[in-house]
Amino acid sequence: MRSLRKSDNDLAVSEVIGVVMLLAMVITMMGGVFVFLTPYVNDFQDNTAWSNANGIAERLDGRIDVVAGASADTGLRTTIPSTMSSISPLINAEVWTVSADLTASEIVTVTYVNTSTFSIFAQNESADKVQIWTETGDVEITFNASNEEVLVNHDLNVADIYIVTVFNGDIEIHKHANIPISGLMVKTKVQTGEHMIGLLNDARYDKFSDETWSVTSSPDMNIEELFDGSMRASLSLRDVDTVGSIPDGRNAIFDIRSEGPITLFSGDAWNFRFTFESSLGPTVTPQMTEGWLTDYNLHRASNTLDQHRGISPWLRASGMDGMTIDKGNSVIDLEIELQLVEVSK
Repeated sequence: MRSLRKSDNDLAVSEVIGVVMLLAMVITMMGGVFVFLTPYVNDFQDNTAWSNANGIAERLDGRIDVVAGASADTGLRTTIPSTMSSISPLINAEVWTVSADLTASEIVTVTYVNTSTFSIFAQNESADKVQIWTETGDVEITFNASNEEVLVNHDLNVADIYIVTVFNGDIEIHKHANIPISGLMVKTKVQTGEHMIGLLNDARYDKFSDETWSVTSSPDMNIEELFDGSMRASLSLRDVDTVGSIPDGRNAIFDIRSEGPITLFSGDAWNFRFTFESSLGPTVTPQMTEGWLTDYNLHRASNTLDQHRGISPWLRASGMDGMTIDKGNSVIDLEIELQLVEVSK
């Protein structure tokens, strides 16, 4: 029988070349899978980082909220796992002013002139004494009642919080407070840059690197109508000061201590006025103002302003001059508390 042996000239594939081709095919497929999955992996990492930052923000805000309303020198210690995020102070990122008359028989205006002078104007000439309070000291000054503005000079440091109380004899007739607000910032690296969370005055603000600041939750202000038809307004202003460096690391330990709440207003008030200015970003103040004046603008657009109850502009409709309640023409039940909190490690 004739042999079926292959001729030496028949074509064939080397075993080595076959293995190399197989490896090349496997590597190509793996590279394709990696390229395909990379966006999903990055999104997963971003979501993990965002969840970590969100958890830190909620935990810090919750702990501060517990301490803020407590008596002086009351506090707690908490541990924050901050491996993926950093925490830094936000110094004087907001400035609030609140003022109101404490009697229906007088309209008082307090104006900041410079670092050592205030002007006091009482429309019915009943003001004759003023008390200026700061965290570092206070002073009481008497003057003659006048139908013109009275300039009051002092030697206090009013660069931070100050409260001006105007008296007729020993009766409080007006109060004016200027309150710079500090808080905390949580920063987290993401693929598009950096995600930031601002915790200020019991409110939260969020920002991605390619976006502007947005208001996630507003400050703690409540306005409601009482059974007798009058309005009630309550507001908590919270200032968080940091002492020393902010803790960091895998398990950062924070000491949170209350310096004691201060009651600014409690009871009947007339001509209530407040202003808000944020340096966090140029879009924050307009967003807050627009939110507060939404109902007013809707009534204004429908020509039903006589039915509006709640926040309205003090003067100009834009709210640039400040805001009031019920146009400032009627008495309101006003509750405003200043909460001072200290954070250290």
